[in-house]
Amino acid sequence: MRNKENRINTKVIRKLSHYIGKYKRDTIFTWILVLIESICEVLVAFFTGKIVNVFNSLSETPSNITQVYINCIIVASLAIVAATTGILAGFYCASASVGLSKNLRKAMFNKIQEYSFSNIDKFSTASIVTRTTTDVTNVQFAFQSIIRAVIRAPFMMIFAIIFCFITAPNLAWIYLVIVPVVFFILLLILFKAHPLFVKIFNTYDKLNEDVQEDVSGIRVVKAFNMVDYQTSKFYNTSDNIYKNFVKAERIVAFNSPIMNLSIYSAIIIIALVGSKTILTSLGSKMAVGDLTTLVMYVMMIFNALMMVSMVFTMMIISKNSSERIVEILDEKPDIISKENPITEVKDGSIDFKNVFFEYHKGKEVLSNINFHISSGDTLGIIGSTGSSKTTMISLIARLYDVTKGEILVGGVNVKDYDLKVLRDEVSVVLQKNLLFTGTIKSNLLWGKIDASMDEIKSACDIAQASEFISSFPNKYDTQISEGGTNVSGGQKQRLCIARALLKNSKILILDDSTSACDTHTDSLIREGLKKYRPDMTKIIIAQRILSIKDCDNIIVLDKGKIVAFGNNKQLLSSCDIYKELYDSQIKAGGDFDETN
Repeated sequence: MRNKENRINTKVIRKLSHYIGKYKRDTIFTWILVLIESICEVLVAFFTGKIVNVFNSLSETPSNITQVYINCIIVASLAIVAATTGILAGFYCASASVGLSKNLRKAMFNKIQEYSFSNIDKFSTASIVTRTTTDVTNVQFAFQSIIRAVIRAPFMMIFAIIFCFITAPNLAWIYLVIVPVVFFILLLILFKAHPLFVKIFNTYDKLNEDVQEDVSGIRVVKAFNMVDYQTSKFYNTSDNIYKNFVKAERIVAFNSPIMNLSIYSAIIIIALVGSKTILTSLGSKMAVGDLTTLVMYVMMIFNALMMVSMVFTMMIISKNSSERIVEILDEKPDIISKENPITEVKDGSIDFKNVFFEYHKGKEVLSNINFHISSGDTLGIIGSTGSSKTTMISLIARLYDVTKGEILVGGVNVKDYDLKVLRDEVSVVLQKNLLFTGTIKSNLLWGKIDASMDEIKSACDIAQASEFISSFPNKYDTQISEGGTNVSGGQKQRLCIARALLKNSKILILDDSTSACDTHTDSLIREGLKKYRPDMTKIIIAQRILSIKDCDNIIVLDKGKIVAFGNNKQLLSSCDIYKELYDSQIKAGGDFDETN
């Protein structure tokens, strides 16, 4: 199990290091500068000991005062070099760590764009947000610590121990015993605290999810007077994070006392053994300056380890964060373009041939779907809630792939097309309409980035959006708030239809996209589509018979199966489900005109 975990960690490190990219130069510069800084600091201690030894010998050889001045100049020069390289190392370290976080966020965002709906279903929205923000920040700080503080520690220890053997070989064993023991204890703390931080970040996902739900559904929360319930749910999640953090920090808190105990133990041992050596040997084996140097080395080595122990906290947190980031980066999109794909869609004809689909293995939501739509025809789809209408049309643009069977567009299997080409020729106005923060015009340009104002106005005319747009003071430059909350449901639907029309694709799918519009506006939209886009294949999913009764063909869907296929007249005589809906909506309504 331990070997498996180590392999995973190695894989994670290798994966993340790939995203250092052009900032490898800054990373290498940091290491070089830290190396120079460490050497200078060790040499400062070494020459300080020399100064003490020379001072002690001045009573016997006054001429050695020149050596004191020379050593002082050397110490001052080394200190200046150490300070300069330390500042430069900090600059390059910051550049490398921030560059890594920038590359990681970019890579994660790009990867998420490649996901199919089934890939996205594996991660909650809140989890994706946490991974691209908090987790990346944790890795950034950990990387910054690693290339500066953690790299500095081994350099400092290696050089200090080397000079210990040079200065006092008979006392160097103290470092060889204490340092490995301290390092082992730090690793033990790491493995004890890590599982708690895993829990914490999984709970962070839940916390973000609670906040997201509350903010996006704030109108519903207030309407049902559920503020206290939402607040209680948030407090419970937040309290769980607090309790786990306290447990983890209690373990990590052992770092500081252990380090202090190690420092003082080393100083006491060196002082006792060193003093005895000086006294018994009358200074022949060790001078007072050498003892001073050893004490300075103790402080250097254990201060470096102290820094590492504090950094360990960040590393413990980042270990889980880095694993969560790699999960996003390693997720393989299950819908991709094949090699040498077809790059042109001939027409808007659609064929479903023995299509089966299931979200989860063993649970079919579509069964044996077969039908044909000629290019330019209009197909209506009606069925009860949960009959998989939206699922069926999602297969056309390969938002999901079929489990069995095949779907042809323009006579070609959709899996043979380049994904971008296929989706450019399929415009979908989903059941849940979404507008982005910006102006009305910027939202419409999602359909065609270089569309002229004439094209925009023409699409808005067909979608029956021009009238209400012209009523706004700023017309097409009217600001849309996040999610389009400052326009009505019907206005939002018409803007989304206009946006889809601007793509000028061969297939247009309206998934219950006029449900918030009145029947007259709905009728005008359908007439505009028929008049101005006769060559476009249109699929209309609706709950209202009026929205689909004039379609060339209509599918009645029930529990993922086609129970009837035909035009309005044929279905009235052959399908009880359709006739029942027709009678309840058209005849019982009284105010509907069947010829409309």
